[in-house]
Amino acid sequence: MGSELLFLLACTRSAPVPTPSEPAESAAHIPVATGHATTVASEGLEADLAKAQAFYASRPEYEQPLGTGLTPVPGLPDLSADTCGACHTEIYDEWKVSTHAAAWTDPQLQAEMQKSENRWLCRNCHTPLLVAHEQWAVGLEDDDVERPLLVDNPSFDASLRDEGITCAACHVREGTIVGPGLATPDAPSAAPHAVQADPDFTSEKVCTRCHQATATYPGKSFVCTFNTGEEWKAGPYDEEGTNCISCHMPPEDRPAANGGLERTVARHWWRGAGIAKHAGVHPPDEANPPGLELEAEWADVGGVPKLTLTATNANAGHMLPTGDPERWVQLEVVFLDAGGETVGTWDFRIGQTWEWHPLPKKLDDNRLAPRATRTFQIDVPVTAASAKVTASSHRMSPETVAYHDLGDYPISVVTHGLFVTPR
Repeated sequence: MGSELLFLLACTRSAPVPTPSEPAESAAHIPVATGHATTVASEGLEADLAKAQAFYASRPEYEQPLGTGLTPVPGLPDLSADTCGACHTEIYDEWKVSTHAAAWTDPQLQAEMQKSENRWLCRNCHTPLLVAHEQWAVGLEDDDVERPLLVDNPSFDASLRDEGITCAACHVREGTIVGPGLATPDAPSAAPHAVQADPDFTSEKVCTRCHQATATYPGKSFVCTFNTGEEWKAGPYDEEGTNCISCHMPPEDRPAANGGLERTVARHWWRGAGIAKHAGVHPPDEANPPGLELEAEWADVGGVPKLTLTATNANAGHMLPTGDPERWVQLEVVFLDAGGETVGTWDFRIGQTWEWHPLPKKLDDNRLAPRATRTFQIDVPVTAASAKVTASSHRMSPETVAYHDLGDYPISVVTHGLFVTPR
């Protein structure tokens, strides 16, 4: 007999005890110097904003906010997602269950930001408009990212901050709604606001502002390691005309707004690995397939029974996994005898290996490049009659969850299940 492929999507807690060769913990297990933030006196909104913008402009792109959000948009009462959702209801409903909607309220982020005064860096991607920042950075003491000079934001919008990467974060630029330009002369827009077409909304650029951010900070126990954009460029998809949006925002023929004309409108789920930030809140399974493709065959190899397991990065245009260095993919095999008892196990971890003390250092990286395949020939116990094969994606280990006191925070999702018997 062959193998039966089952797709399972359920949060589990299954991770090995971390050691230097186990899942990297993003500096979670080492104490860090918290630094010291200094709040400076305001010189008035206009002067403070000018100083903040000048400072951010001096920083790398991924350390810059996406806009101010301070200029009203003609035709809109405010910038909240609820306001957008009144007309763009289907898109709004997709966004609400996305990782983007939880970018600020994510318990992991909130715990990480308590460790250091470098949190001004985090805000620029996790809640990217300046109006959603309680304070603005206007400088650094001794060029130390953990010693920022901050000024209070009198226009701070806490509710917009809590929306994380909200509609306005991507679609509002200084009083103007921007987007891919769906309207045509034959199908003009009937929106109550003007829309400016921006070609970046159909390219990778709208994503890589945050998802291509790699930096080390001398003497610091943290790094920024989001190399997804460069991983995509190094693979085959760029030359083939497939970018981030092609997979993570698949097109759908539907109205962009309630009662509008049917157009080709991107989905706003951004499922990724499918691990929820808040239990039970995640896009549906069909949002995008797992990057991994898994095949298993039980047959004699040179007269010896072997389970041949083939893992392929078939659907991800970047390394698998990508993003945070502590993420990994776990492959597991459980051999069963004729009575269903376990007679053997096997496992393999696909991911990066980091050393975090005294300073961050990547030790190993066995991730799968786009379309790369890895084959394992696994010894079969003599009394085995069948095997259960699973693959799962992991965000962090249970030990890191305990360190941050994250309780029942979702940390993994099973993506594949195979039941295999001898051929």
